[in-house]
Formats: sequence, structure tokens, C-alpha cells
Amino acid sequence: MNVRVVGAGEAAETLRAALARVGLAERVGEPAAFVCTVDDLSRAIAMRELAQVTGPIVVLTDDAASAIEAGADDAGGTPDEVARRVSARIRAPKVSRLDEPPMAEPPAASGRRQKPLILVVEDDEDARIVLTELLRPRYDVDAVGDGETALKRAAELNPDLVLLDLFLPGMDGFGALTGLRRNSKTADTPVIFLSAQGDAETKSQGLSLGAADYLAKPFSEQELMARVDRTLKLTAQKEHFRALAQTDGLTGLPNFRSFHARLEEEVSRAHRYGHPLACAMVDLDGLKEINDKLGHAAGNRAIVALADAVREELRDTDFAARYGGDEFVVLLPQTNETQGAQFAERLRRRLVEVSQDAGLPVRGSIGVAAVNADELDSADAAEDLLRRADEALYRAKRSGRDRVEVAQVPH
Repeated sequence: MNVRVVGAGEAAETLRAALARVGLAERVGEPAAFVCTVDDLSRAIAMRELAQVTGPIVVLTDDAASAIEAGADDAGGTPDEVARRVSARIRAPKVSRLDEPPMAEPPAASGRRQKPLILVVEDDEDARIVLTELLRPRYDVDAVGDGETALKRAAELNPDLVLLDLFLPGMDGFGALTGLRRNSKTADTPVIFLSAQGDAETKSQGLSLGAADYLAKPFSEQELMARVDRTLKLTAQKEHFRALAQTDGLTGLPNFRSFHARLEEEVSRAHRYGHPLACAMVDLDGLKEINDKLGHAAGNRAIVALADAVREELRDTDFAARYGGDEFVVLLPQTNETQGAQFAERLRRRLVEVSQDAGLPVRGSIGVAAVNADELDSADAAEDLLRRADEALYRAKRSGRDRVEVAQVPH
């Protein structure tokens, strides 16, 4: 992938060397990401705008928060950390919504937006129009006049922010905020209360219910825009660091913590919709030999090559994670035992091609297990599925490696 290093001198060359170690380099064409020191951040932002691309800007700095506030998407304290963060961002897998049936079309608003979407909830029509006109030059805006409609629209649109009047007909602002928090689709949506009642008790109640901020009427355009901008930035930073905590820095795949959360959700969903679920455990063969003969950098390249091969075999509904070290795990919704074995064999054969391209002995042993929906009723169903896949993997390793083993169907 093409990564643009902005700047010159020793720092830029150090960043290029670090990027090369994770398999990234500068090439001709549209950049997938921009990398720079904090001194060159403004230049990188201008270059991204000029190129009309949306790739991340990752900055070398010890002050990540300040860099992100200044317009960076990510930051690292060392060149190698910067390179890992770039790799993780541009190789991140697609993530489907967990509260939808696996094959359902995602809502239109769930894609990447050109501008943040703000839902205005205000019963006074004149005030609603004024707020919409003030916000529209910088944001996409949808406006409604009551709490019940607001809950429906928020679930449909998944807005980036809700401006919520406290006094509404029927359900008031406190009730609407409670409703937003009870819906998994809007539980984390930031809310700014709007109210002419600015006493400390009212503010405290709103914030205790989970509001991000409180704006007392009347307010100036400058104060409105400042509070909206601040809330959106803080929310973006929170989501950013949450994503980093769930992502493996070397491969860009979800990590162990993220996998276990997803495993429980996929088991519950398979049981709810009556679908089978398969799990594949993948282990890189001969990592110790690669490290001993070619060095740990070559070992890391082999791990990344295996991760890329796994990622290329995934459907949109599948989920893969780095389970630890040289071991990976894949969840395959709506997949039975036979189909899971076919996936594993395709992956094993792909690794033969990867070995030739990478110049490394990238081979994998794979264990597969699957369950039907009626077998997912047990409280231990998730743990049992994972255990049987791991046992099948152990048999594949013990039987000579570079092979697929399928767990026996439990009785």
C-alpha cells in the first residue's frame, strides 16, 4: 500500500525505515495514509485535502492528544509505533453491526459520512429552523419536534450528535435521553441538552443521565458551534482510543479481548436466528525456526503475511482476530462443519502462494469446529466451540502440520 511520508531529514528517513519493517512504502498513486512529525502536521493535512483522499494522518509525537486535537487521526511516540498504527488503520477489517441479522443490508447512515450528522430535537418550529440554518453550513442536519419521533429517527439515522430540547410535548428531554441510552444503536450517541432552565440541579440531572453537555438558552452562534465541535472531537477521540484498545498493533486485526466479546455475540445471534456457526483456529507453522534462522523481523513478516491471507478469505459477515502470538481465530456465521472445512482448506492453499510471494515458509495448521443452532442453548456453548476448534488444531499440529483437522460433532 502507498503511504506518504511528509517532511524531510533524519526524522522522515527514520519513519520510512519503520514503515518498511511492516511492509509499507511510498509508491506512485493515491496515498492510503500520511505519516509525519508533529511539525509537519499542517502540511500533511493540506496535502490530504489537495489529494482529496480520506486516509489517516499518523503523527510522531509524545503528545497524542494535542496532535489529534490539531487534526491528526492517530499518533505514536516512536517511529515503530507510528508504523504499527498506520498498518493497523489501513489494514483494519470491515466490521458489521452486531445487532442486525448477519446478511441484512446495513442502514444507509452507517457508512462513512462526508460531514457529521446532527439530529435537532426542538418543539418550537422557529427555533428548530434557526438551529438548522446555523448548523447546516458545517454539518448534515435532521430536525424533529418531539421525543418519540426523536427516538425513532435516532435509531434509523445513527446521528453523530443529538441536540435535545429539555421541554418537549409528551416525552420530555430527560425521558428521550433515557430512551436513547436504552437502545443499543444509540446508547453511545452524544447528547447536548438545550434549555432555558439553566439552574445547577437541572444541569446535574441531565449530565447524570449521560448528557455530554448542557447549553442554556439564549446562546450565541459562537457558543453553540464551539460546544458542538468540542463534543464531536471528544467523542471521536474516545472512539479512536476504544478501537486501538481492541486492535492488534502488528496485524491490524482485532485482538484477544475483541474476539471474546464478538464470540458471545455471534453465539447468541446464531441461536436467535437458527443459523449454524463455525470456528477455525489457525496456527503459523515453524515460527521458532523462522525466528532462529532469519530473525524476529522475518517472524513478524510471516505473522503479518498469515494475517493478510486470513483477511483476504473473509466474507463481510466473518470475523477474524489475532488470538495471541502466532495463533489466529476466525468466526464463520451461517457456516456448517463442511463449509468451515472448505474455508480452512482454501486458506491453507493460499498460504502456499503467500510463501512464494513473501520468500518465507508461511504455512498453517488449522482446526475447525461447528455447531448447529439447537446446540447453542448451553451457557458454555461459546467456550465449548472454541475448545473443540483448539483440540482440532492440536491434532493438525501433531499429525504433521500444514493440514486441516475438523472436530467431531458432539453427541
